[in-house]
Amino acid sequence: MMVTTTFRHKTQDYQLKSYVNKIVENLTFYTDLINCIQVTFETDSCRKGNAKYGCHISIHLLGKKNIDIKVISNYARDAFDLAFNQLSNRLKNSVRHKKIADHS
Repeated sequence: MMVTTTFRHKTQDYQLKSYVNKIVENLTFYTDLINCIQVTFETDSCRKGNAKYGCHISIHLLGKKNIDIKVISNYARDAFDLAFNQLSNRLKNSVRHKKIADHS
């Protein structure tokens, strides 16, 4: 599984990048079809003190439709956490549906 973290309109944040890499490893629990994960951070507003941060997570699954999640928050880490939670919920649901179909 390849993980790419990109920062747009923002200086590189090495602590956030290591946090992202550590958390994203947990996605292999849901499926082994993950080929690539791209995490992109960007700043929505350049006004000082009024900036909002966006996080876009794109997950590429082998033989399946890709999943894209976009979230905007006041802090980059919060935006990632919210996007990651949405992504893990979608993966949980797809695994649950697969198990139900296999048992039918």
